[in-house]
Amino acid sequence: MCIMINKKVICVLLILCLAVTAVAVPVGVTVAKTEVKTVVIDPGHGGMDAGVSSTGGVKESDLVLTLSRILADYLESGGFKVVLTRKNKSALTEGKFIKKTDMQKRLKIIERAKPSLVVSLHLNSFTDKSRRGMQVFYGKDDSKDFAKEMQSVLNDEFNLPDVKRDFSALYADKYLLTESPCSAVIIECGFLSNPIDTQNLLDEKYLHRLAYVIFQGIAVWWSNST
Repeated sequence: MCIMINKKVICVLLILCLAVTAVAVPVGVTVAKTEVKTVVIDPGHGGMDAGVSSTGGVKESDLVLTLSRILADYLESGGFKVVLTRKNKSALTEGKFIKKTDMQKRLKIIERAKPSLVVSLHLNSFTDKSRRGMQVFYGKDDSKDFAKEMQSVLNDEFNLPDVKRDFSALYADKYLLTESPCSAVIIECGFLSNPIDTQNLLDEKYLHRLAYVIFQGIAVWWSNST
């Protein structure tokens, strides 16, 4: 798989590599500890809560988990510390599934991780099967800039070439977005109600490309915000 890397991202990656490289200093000199940049990736749903499904029975919860793992690999290779709210297909709650309890457990994981950013990955569905595209949502003003940055990247790489239109980052009154202690976004990565989006999302190369583009968006945002 060949992935194009723009010059700005190369600079960002070099900065990240330097940030995690040990530097030899004379005895007695105090060096400030490099701040660890932590990103929480939240694969939506899980367990009995499968989210939306395609007509062929492909589950949102399964696809976003796979995408989250790929994204985590890219982020870790770029020098980020990554925390996943969900590491397998199971729900975060035991016994009867309660959505509120599930969300509260995710928030506790975020609070313990003390991240700089939360990215929650989801898939969409709509009665009009022609609807396609990727859209970013935010819940607080401190997340708006990152949401706009990520939406711009997704527009350039996917929405404009594939769907022939761009999208705007939108406000959404969602629990994780409004309660997160740091910048947080939801990325709706396509429509499982659309056969083209579904086919793409079942392609491993496509998932790697999507994860890499999201990684690029995070790396550029981090570079601009420091």
